[in-house]
Amino acid sequence: MNPRARIVRSATIAAILASTIAGALAAQVVRGTVRDSASRQPVSGAVVMLLDSAGTLLGRNITSERGEYRVAYARVAKSLRVVRIGFQPRELSFAESADPARSLDITMVPFTTTLATVRVTDKSNCPRRADRAAAFAFWDQARAGLLNTVVAREANPMSVHRLYFQRALIPEIESIKSFVVYEDSARSTETSFSAVRPASDLVRLGFKGDTNVIGFMFGPDADVLLDDAFVEGYCFRLAEPSNARPNQVGLAFAPADFKRGRVDIDGTLWIDTAARALRDVEFGYVGMDPVAEQFHPGGMISFAVSANGVAFIDRWSLRLLGNAPYAVYTPNCRAECRMHDNFYPTENGAEVSHAVWPDGQRWDARLGTVSIRTLTTAGRPAVGAMVQLHDTHYRGIADSSGTVLIHDLLPGPYALRIRDPRIEELGFLLPTPVTFVAARDSVVRLTLDVPTAEDYVASQCRKNGRWRTTDSTYLFGRVVDPDSKPVEGVRVSYALQRNNAEWSWGKETFRTGADGLFQFCNTTLTPGRILLVRASRSGHPNADLTHTTTSNMTIVPIRVDARP
Repeated sequence: MNPRARIVRSATIAAILASTIAGALAAQVVRGTVRDSASRQPVSGAVVMLLDSAGTLLGRNITSERGEYRVAYARVAKSLRVVRIGFQPRELSFAESADPARSLDITMVPFTTTLATVRVTDKSNCPRRADRAAAFAFWDQARAGLLNTVVAREANPMSVHRLYFQRALIPEIESIKSFVVYEDSARSTETSFSAVRPASDLVRLGFKGDTNVIGFMFGPDADVLLDDAFVEGYCFRLAEPSNARPNQVGLAFAPADFKRGRVDIDGTLWIDTAARALRDVEFGYVGMDPVAEQFHPGGMISFAVSANGVAFIDRWSLRLLGNAPYAVYTPNCRAECRMHDNFYPTENGAEVSHAVWPDGQRWDARLGTVSIRTLTTAGRPAVGAMVQLHDTHYRGIADSSGTVLIHDLLPGPYALRIRDPRIEELGFLLPTPVTFVAARDSVVRLTLDVPTAEDYVASQCRKNGRWRTTDSTYLFGRVVDPDSKPVEGVRVSYALQRNNAEWSWGKETFRTGADGLFQFCNTTLTPGRILLVRASRSGHPNADLTHTTTSNMTIVPIRVDARP
C-alpha cells in the first residue's frame, strides 16, 4: 500500500472513530439515586448538574420523590454538582466511561452553619456584620431552593391553573372594601409567576414601571432572586427570629446603593429549616413618594413543594396604591371646580389552585368551599337556580336537591347573586342579602331564598315610592354606551300604542343612576302590547326602541351614543 493510500485510510478511520465517539457522547446518560448521608432516605428535589472542564453546564435535572435522577449530555463531562436546600452542596469528579448509561449514586450531608464555608461576594459598601458569613451560607441554601424552581420548569414542566384577585382596602381599618376574583384567561400555563423585567434591569432601574401610574410596580420572582445581579446589588443579614415562624430562619436583604428617584425593595426570605424548604419572601418598596409610603406598599411571594420534590411559587401579591379622584363643586361653579385625590391601599395578586405534571401527579391548593341550599318562595328546592358570587367567575347550578357546591374559593368576603336568563342581556345579576367569608380548608354552609327578577323590580319600585298593591306587570331595562358601560343621568319614559296607532305616554319617568338601570311597575304592560321606550339626555338625540310585550316582565336594553 502506498503512503498516500495509508494516509487516506487513516483519515477515514479517524473520521469514523470521531463520529462513533461523538455519537456515543451524544447518547450518554448518567443516572442514580441521591440519599441523605445520615438517614439514608432518598432526597427529592435535588438539582443534579454536569459540568465540563471550564465549568460550563452540560445538562441538569432534579431528583424525583424517590431521589432518582437522569441527566443526558453530549460533551465530555468533568464534574457533577448536586445542590438541595437543607444539604451541603456536593461536587464530584466525573471521569468518562465507555458505558453510555452509567450509574452513580450520591449521598448528601445535611446543612449546618458550622459546616458551611461560603465565598462572601456582597459589595464593599455593605455594613460589616458578625453574621455576614452565616447570612451568605443561608443565602446559598436559598439559592439552591430557588434553582429547584427554575430547573423543574425546564425538566419537569407543570400545567397550572391560576386565580387572580384584586382587593381594595379601607385605609383606617384595613378591612376589605371590594374583592374581585377571576381565572387566568389561558386556563392553564406552565409558569405560576414571572417577573416582567430581568434582575439586572430591576437592580439598575428599580421596581417602578415606566409610567406615571402610581400603582404600576414590579416584584421579584425566583429567577430574579437567583441572578448574580441581585446578589451583587444587595446586602444580606440574618433577620430577627419570629415567634410566629417556628423552625424558620429569615434572611433579610436591602439595596447596597440608594439612588434618588429609584424605587427599590428590601425584605426577608424565610427558610423552613425543619422542612428544608423555602417558605416565602416579604418585601417593601423603598424610595417611593411620601403619600404612597404611608400605605406601606410592598408584596410577598410564597413557595410550595409538591410530593415529587418540585418547588414553585404558589402565591404572590403586591400591596399598592389606588386612587379614586373626586370632584368638588361650589355654588359659584357651573362645572367641576377642583379634583381631589382619594388614595387607598390595594392588594393585587394570584394563587395557583391546581398543578398537574405529565406523569399524572398533581398538587391542589388549600382553598375554601361553599355549600348553598337554595329555596323557592314556596320553600321547595330551587332546582336549576344559577348562583354566582359577585365580582368573580365562581358559579354553580342547583342540583335535584337544590344544593349548589362551589370549590376553590380564595380566602375573602363574597356576596351571592342570582343569574336569571331573562335579564342576561342586561349584564345584571340579581342581588341577595346573603354574604359570607371563605377560609382555607373550610366549608361554609348557607341557605338562600332565591329571588326572581319580578321580586327585584317590585322591591325597587317600593324603594322609590312607585309601588301599588295592584301592580303586576313590569318594565325592566338598562341604558349603556357603545362599550356596554352603564350611562347615568338618562331620562327614561315609555308609551303604549292605542288601537288607533297613536301613542299613549305614561305619566312616570325614571332617571338612571350609576348602574344605568330603570324599572316601572303597573298593570298596563300586559302581554301583546306594543311598547315604545325612549331614552333622552340634554345635548343628545332621543334613543327610541319599540318592543312587543310577551310576558308580565318586559326586558328592554337601550344603547345610546356616548358622544354629545
